[in-house]
Amino acid sequence: MAVTTAQIKKVASVASGIIYSQEGNYGSVNRNDNSHGMSVGKCQWNAYWGRALPLLQSIVKKDTEQAKKILGESLYNEIAGSSTDAWNKQERAATEEEAKAISELLKTPQGKEAQDDLAEKDITAYVKNGVKSGLVSQKALAYYADLENQGGSSASKRIATTAGNDAGGVEKVGLDKIHAYALKDSVMGQYESRRAKVYKAVKESKLTDVQEEKKQDTTQTTQNAPKSLEIGISVTFIGGGVFVSSMAKSASKTKDTVSRCRVTAANPGSKHPYHLISQDGKGVYGWVDMESIKELATTADNDPKTVSCGDRLTFTGGPVYKSSTAKQASTTKDVVSTCKVTAINAKGAHPYHCISQDGKGVYGWVDKENVK
Repeated sequence: MAVTTAQIKKVASVASGIIYSQEGNYGSVNRNDNSHGMSVGKCQWNAYWGRALPLLQSIVKKDTEQAKKILGESLYNEIAGSSTDAWNKQERAATEEEAKAISELLKTPQGKEAQDDLAEKDITAYVKNGVKSGLVSQKALAYYADLENQGGSSASKRIATTAGNDAGGVEKVGLDKIHAYALKDSVMGQYESRRAKVYKAVKESKLTDVQEEKKQDTTQTTQNAPKSLEIGISVTFIGGGVFVSSMAKSASKTKDTVSRCRVTAANPGSKHPYHLISQDGKGVYGWVDMESIKELATTADNDPKTVSCGDRLTFTGGPVYKSSTAKQASTTKDVVSTCKVTAINAKGAHPYHCISQDGKGVYGWVDKENVK
């Protein structure tokens, strides 16, 4: 399916807002950006990569007298009198005084106009490069544009290609896939926070996405894992590894406990996509795997009509009762246990009678929100 000119324009418009929110404002000057010299303006055009000087020269030409007054003789002469590639591959950092002057120049009407024109040209080119790579998903293209703005064309193309190899073709790559491979990338994966913010912004946009083929996992854990969680909601942590980052290779600790937690951050597509903090003093604090979470609000899947005697369910911790209508629990089991359903009372307050099959000691009637 070909991407039309109108669609490219639409994607570029969305990508522009996202990129601006991640980079800076009209007057932003990073004096020495990652030891690659100064980066300037709302898209942080960099000196080393040959972008800062041509922009500043275009602003100077719009009003030379104003530029001389703002920049001073020495800096004005360097900018106006140099070839456009004079700062290429040079770590031309800005002094504090130079940064203030350049910032003032960037914020003039001429500076804003030049930045708007260049940004539109650049971001449209990023999107077109994504189309050339084979992407058709509008959301993937917007994400691709931010990758190229931050990491250059080699990074964006590399990630699209590796994602396409896994998907069976770049045209099948959607937002989730390109985000996942950006996080795996040895370079762009270092910018985990920005990747997560861009993913969220693109996800919430009205751009369209491809329908990616999803592998079916027939395990009980994956079937019941929440598909997506909003920041701020409460969930049940049912035990497992706790990690210091969403992409950590090994857990900092393992918590064999059931805890009511709040979701405080999310990085969809990463190895450990949710950051949880215990709300009950159980000590869970960190990034966790999706299979370690049970969403509290998700009880529809456990409706008695869909469960039969003899089924095996996972008890995730909570009170155990002597009868399905008992007002008080006979005990509380703070364990995760694989149980067999031995009786059902669909009208009872505690509809399932469960018996542990793994020696964890669950024996009695339980609430439907405590099984999955």
